[in-house]
Amino acid sequence: MPESSQTIAETVSAVADGHLDSRQWVEHCLERVRNNEALGSWSFIDEARALARADQMDRIRKDGSALGSLHGCPIGVKDIIEVKAMPHGCGSPLMGQVSDQNAVLVDALEAAGAIILGKTETTEFAFLNPARTKNPHSQEYSPGGSSAGSAAAVASGDVPVAIGSQTNGSVIRPASYCGVYAMKPSAGIIPRIGVFEQSPTLDQMGLFATSLEDLALVTDALSIHDSRDPHSIAAPRPSCFQGACSEPPMDPNFAILTLPYSKLQSRACTEGFRELADTLEGQVEVLEAPPMFEELIRAQRIIHMTEAHHAFDRLGFVGSSDLSRILAKMLEEGKTFAQNEYEEALEIKASAGSFFQSFFEDFDAILSPSASGEAPLLSEGHTGNPIFCTVWTLAGLPTLNLPIMQGENGLPIGLQMVGRQRDDARLLRTARWFMTTLFDEGEA
Repeated sequence: MPESSQTIAETVSAVADGHLDSRQWVEHCLERVRNNEALGSWSFIDEARALARADQMDRIRKDGSALGSLHGCPIGVKDIIEVKAMPHGCGSPLMGQVSDQNAVLVDALEAAGAIILGKTETTEFAFLNPARTKNPHSQEYSPGGSSAGSAAAVASGDVPVAIGSQTNGSVIRPASYCGVYAMKPSAGIIPRIGVFEQSPTLDQMGLFATSLEDLALVTDALSIHDSRDPHSIAAPRPSCFQGACSEPPMDPNFAILTLPYSKLQSRACTEGFRELADTLEGQVEVLEAPPMFEELIRAQRIIHMTEAHHAFDRLGFVGSSDLSRILAKMLEEGKTFAQNEYEEALEIKASAGSFFQSFFEDFDAILSPSASGEAPLLSEGHTGNPIFCTVWTLAGLPTLNLPIMQGENGLPIGLQMVGRQRDDARLLRTARWFMTTLFDEGEA
């Protein structure tokens, strides 16, 4: 069986050398899934498909054919991502049809040798209405959302990596609550064709893992151009795995911004950041966030709600009694914005991109909370506030969750590290330096 401390690359190497079969790896993960069933991380598991695929990967190894970077690796994908012959549930009774083809990113994973175990739970249509999933650290608490099942599946050891999506804070926030590494790459790095569309301008893909190296390896496998996706980058991609394994040419410089919503931070989160700034000493500057940040928050809301209303209207779902009250209310809000407000919001988004391009000429990364603090209780009926991710997602910047802090209740609190757009490899290199230097995690 793979050791819990092994990276995906190390385990794939063991498979390649014949020390471990793909089938053994998959069987181990399926047993974990069964043992953790009470967490509600999965909406659908196809054991037969996964084991047949594992046997296929083992035959490929034995006959001397080429092996992929993810050869035999079990993976979960959020249930808004289409997988052929699996139900496309999207966390709603309005969906559930069996997909007749894979999303592009699923094809990319399988081309690298990965094995899809099944679909992880999502909040309703990846919005705010909570999923049934529980936090693996304490089942009274929320795992966050909307990629609830993907975060919980990795945190509980069901799979070494799981795929999620982020339109506001749906990867980084649940990673913070569940205490795992996560990455939302730059907008346009991972193609979105075959993923339920909420907001074509803002929807981005992300992933959860137990190390920076694993995040980087899988991001590289997913980093392909798809001309059908209007935001897919038709240019050479950053080599994330190389970045995650490299040393920076000089010690990096960081910025901590005093955000207009900092008052939402818990005491533990605020104290953790104060200690972090003291530890970094001359390598960090604490700066006031520019006044435009509040404008950016509103722009994101206008774009998100307007495009969501259009998307659900095209499907004939607006006004359906099968929508939760919270989603129905958000869709109603989406139709209240005038066309000129929407166009102005898009212009504000573009200005944010220009601002951050200049900002990162002086800094390697921004340090920010991933969330306001620890996970909320399930009894509170929500998945937490995504506001600490909103600006970075709007600007399409690459972000990481680093699980380094702990709150008053002993639950995880993540640090969010933000980089320059399309400079994802540099962000991973900076994060490796950060974890190795400050936390002595050479295998982060």
